[in-house]
Amino acid sequence: MHMLDWIVVATYCLASLWLGLALTKRASSGIESYFASERKLGWLLAGTSMAATAFSSDTPLLVTGIVRQKGIWGNWEIWVLAISTMFTVFFFSKLWKRAGVLTEVELVELRYSGRPAAFLRGFKAIYWGILYNAFIMGAWPVTGLVKVMQETTDLTKAQAIFFCMGLTAIYAVLSGFWGVVLTDFFQFFIALAGAFILAFASVRACGGLGNLTAELSATGKLDFIPPVSGENTAEFLASPFGWFLGLVLIQWWAWKNTDGGGIIVQRIASCKNEKQAIWATLWFNIAQYALRSWPWIITALASLILLPDLTDHERAYPRLIPMLLPAGLRGFMVASFFAAFMSTMSTHLNWGSSYFVSDFYKRFVKREESEAHYVAAGRLTSIGLALIAAGVAFYTESIGQVFTFVLNLTAAIGPVYFLRWFWWRINPWSEIAAMAVSVPVILFRPAIFRMLNMPDNLIMALFIMVAGSALFWVPVTLLTRPAGEEKLRNFYSRVRPPGIWKNWGPSDIPLKSSLLMWVYATAALLLTAAGPLKVLLGEKLTGSCMCIGAAVLWFIALRSLGRESFVAGGETKKLK
Repeated sequence: MHMLDWIVVATYCLASLWLGLALTKRASSGIESYFASERKLGWLLAGTSMAATAFSSDTPLLVTGIVRQKGIWGNWEIWVLAISTMFTVFFFSKLWKRAGVLTEVELVELRYSGRPAAFLRGFKAIYWGILYNAFIMGAWPVTGLVKVMQETTDLTKAQAIFFCMGLTAIYAVLSGFWGVVLTDFFQFFIALAGAFILAFASVRACGGLGNLTAELSATGKLDFIPPVSGENTAEFLASPFGWFLGLVLIQWWAWKNTDGGGIIVQRIASCKNEKQAIWATLWFNIAQYALRSWPWIITALASLILLPDLTDHERAYPRLIPMLLPAGLRGFMVASFFAAFMSTMSTHLNWGSSYFVSDFYKRFVKREESEAHYVAAGRLTSIGLALIAAGVAFYTESIGQVFTFVLNLTAAIGPVYFLRWFWWRINPWSEIAAMAVSVPVILFRPAIFRMLNMPDNLIMALFIMVAGSALFWVPVTLLTRPAGEEKLRNFYSRVRPPGIWKNWGPSDIPLKSSLLMWVYATAALLLTAAGPLKVLLGEKLTGSCMCIGAAVLWFIALRSLGRESFVAGGETKKLK
C-alpha cells in the first residue's frame, strides 16, 4: 500500500480509539450502561447497529465465494434467513422488549423455574457467550480481515491477527455498548461506501454491466433460482434445487437465531420502548438484505471475469482492491473493512461479556458487588474473548464452510427456541435435551445417509437434525414437569404472547394480521433485494415489475403496522 493509504487507515483507527476513550466514563457508570446503553436507544441507531454487526469483514468474502462457486442463487443461504428475521419484526421484537431482560440468556429464569432453569442459564452463558462466541469471532470476522490484510499489505497472518484484534479490543473494552452503537452507525455507512466503490471499479474494469452480463450469460451464474435436475428423488434432493428447498422449507426456522438471537436481542433490550424496537428490527432487515447485498454480488460476478483462475474464491474480493483502485482509495477500502470488522467484533466482545457477567458471574459467583466491579469484570472478559478468538483464527481457512457448519449444528435447537414463546409446556429440559443431542446427531448423520443409501444433501441433512433432536426433546418435554404455575402466569402477564397458554387471557398481539404483515413484508423485502439487481443485470422489465410489486407490498405491510399497538410506560398505544 502507498503511504497515503496508510495515512487514511491510521486516521480511521485513531478516530475509533479516541471515541473509545471519550466514552469510557459513561460506559463505566454501571452494567446497564456498559451492556445496554441505559436502554435509551432510538430505532435508527439500534437498527443500524444491528446491520453493522451483521456487515462484517468476512461477509463480502463469504458472498464472493458463494457467487463464484454457485452463482447468484447461492445467496439464498443468506437471503432465506430474512424469513426468520422478519418474523422477529412482527412478533419477537415486541415479546423481547416486554420481557425486559438485559440478555437473551436471562430469559431462561424469567420463563422457567427451579434448579434446571438456574443450571441452564449458567451453562448457556458459558456455552454461547464464551465458547461459541469466541469460535464465531475467530472463524468469521477475524479470518475475513486477515485475508484482506494479507492481500493488500505485507503483513503475515500472525501480524494481521495481532494488529486487528489489539486495536478492536482496546476500543471495545474502553467504550462499552455506547461506543459500540455510536461507532456502528458511522462504520456501517463507511463499509457500505467501500462496497459501492469496489463494485463500480469492478464493473468498469469488465467494460460495463452490458459486457459483464454478456460474458456470464451462458454460465448460469446470473440465475436467481438454482436449476432443477435429477432423474429420481435422491438425485433431485441432492441437486441445487433440492438444496434450495431445504433452505426455504426448514433452514429459516431451524437455526439458533430463530427468535432473534442474542445480538439482536441486546439491541432490542437497549431501545427506549417497544415501538423503537419494532422499527429498529425492520430497518435492520432492509439494510441487511436489500441495501448491502447487490454491490457485493456485482463485484463477485466481475471477479469471475477479472480473476478466472483464482482457486481460493474468498480472496477474490480483497485481491481486486490493489488491482483496481488507486492510492487513497485503497486505504479507504482497507479502512472500510476495518469499520466492518470493528463493528462486528466490538459487538461480540461486549455481548459475550454481558452473558458471562450478567448471567454467570453476577448470578452465581459474586452477587453483591458494586457496579464498577461488574464493569471491570466485563472488560476483563472481553480481553479474554479477544485472545481466544485470535487463537481460533490461526486455524481457520474457509469462512463459507464454517458458516454452513454452524447453521447445521444449531438447527436442532431452533424449534425449541421458537416454541418457548408460544407453548407453555416447553421447559428447561426441552432446551437441555435439544442442545445435548445436537453434536451426536450431526456426527451420526453421515452413517444415516449411508444406511439410507442416499447421497448427502441439505434438505435431508436439516431434516435429520430437526427430526433426530425432536425424537429426544419432545418426549423429554412431555415426561418432565413444566415451569411452575406461578412462574408461567407471571411470564404470560408480563409478555402476553400468542399461542397455547391455558386460556390465561387474550394476547394483545393479533395473530392473523401479524402473520399477514409478516408475509407481505418478507415478500417485499426479497423483491427489494432482487429487483434492482435484475435491472442492473439487464432484465429491466422483470426487475421493474419486482420493484413495483415490492412498493405495493411495503405500502400494505407498513400501513397495517401503523395500526398496531405497542406498550410504552405501561400503557397501550398505537404504533405511529
